[in-house]
Formats: sequence, C-alpha cells, structure tokens
Amino acid sequence: MGKGLNPEQVAAFSTVFTQLSPRLYRTALGILGNPHDASDALQEAGLRAMRHWGSLQHPGAAPAWLTRIVVNCCRDVIRHRGGIVPTGLLVRDTPAPTPADSDPDLWSALGTLPTDQRETVVLRFFQDLTVLQIAQITEVPEGTVKSRLHTAMTRLRSRLSDRSKEGVR
Repeated sequence: MGKGLNPEQVAAFSTVFTQLSPRLYRTALGILGNPHDASDALQEAGLRAMRHWGSLQHPGAAPAWLTRIVVNCCRDVIRHRGGIVPTGLLVRDTPAPTPADSDPDLWSALGTLPTDQRETVVLRFFQDLTVLQIAQITEVPEGTVKSRLHTAMTRLRSRLSDRSKEGVR
C-alpha cells in the first residue's frame, strides 16, 4: 500500500492508474524506444505515484500528474543508460501499439531526436496533448514547447524525406 493511504485512496489510485496505463505505456515507449525500458519506467512511475497519491489535491489533474511522473521516470532511464535511445526494438504482444510501431521509418527517425524534442512530439502526437498541457508536464514555457515541436518536425520531415528518396532509386 502507498505511504499513509487508506483503502479508499488505494482503490481510487488503482482504478485511475489501470485506466491510464495503456496511454502512459505508449508515452514511455515513444520516449524510450524500448518496450522493456518503457515497462520499467511505467512500473517505477506507478510506485512513485502511489507513494504521493494522497498529496494530489485535484483528482481531475491525475492524468497530467501521472504523465509528468512517467516522463520524469523516462528521463531517469535515459540518464542511467547514458542518453542512448535504442530504435527498432519491437516486441510482439506489447500492449496498445503506437503509431511508430506500424512505421519503422518513423520509429527510427524519432530515435534520432534529442530527448526533449522526442518527449514533446510523443506528448503532442501520440497523446494528443495541447501545447499548454505539454508545457505544464515538462515544466517549460509554451514558447519552448512550440520551438521544440517546430525543430523536431523539421528534422523528422527531413529524415523521412531523405529515406523516401533513397527507396525511389
């Protein structure tokens, strides 16, 4: 059980976390590029969130709050492995495939982005969050989110365009 949580709080946390887990997993997978690391990050995020569930003042903020915890856990994983993001590691039977799973070129291109840009793209396009929501989750100004999105999309377009030209030969 979470630190100091009563049974009702544990049940509420369990319900919310279970409902959001597929979405949170997709976020972690999109950022980390590895299903095993994504599962580890999600598990760590769940433990951290449960420990602090009692401090969440507004239950409606739970999705953004949990997403922030998952993003922070992903950052910890990346820091731990020296900033390397593996690509192309797709495992069968992973829950809720991401759009990147169906397009290896996109998956590979995402893996080339710096972590902050990859996070922003994943939150915007995999999770359909607004710029304001992304700014709150990543704790950066909205202008920074817009800049990261613009730069990332330019890089992705260029990378994917280069690959499509290579295949035309």
